[in-house]
Amino acid sequence: MVAPVVEQAAAELAGKVKIVAANVDEGPEAAANTGITSIPALVFFKDGKEVHRIVGYVKKPELIDQIRKHLGVA
Repeated sequence: MVAPVVEQAAAELAGKVKIVAANVDEGPEAAANTGITSIPALVFFKDGKEVHRIVGYVKKPELIDQIRKHLGVA
């Protein structure tokens, strides 16, 4: 459900941020390494450190706002 929102945000912010997806069913180590216990979960990293986390569905405008706020994207 959240995948289309993330894909749209990635397209809108192309070249400004790097957005990647991890399928925790196919790679449970990704969830374990980031402490994800609920999905969907969006984890924001800046300079290799976690700066924000969203658990649950989020609409595109809110996702874009959160990316801008926590990652300093114009």
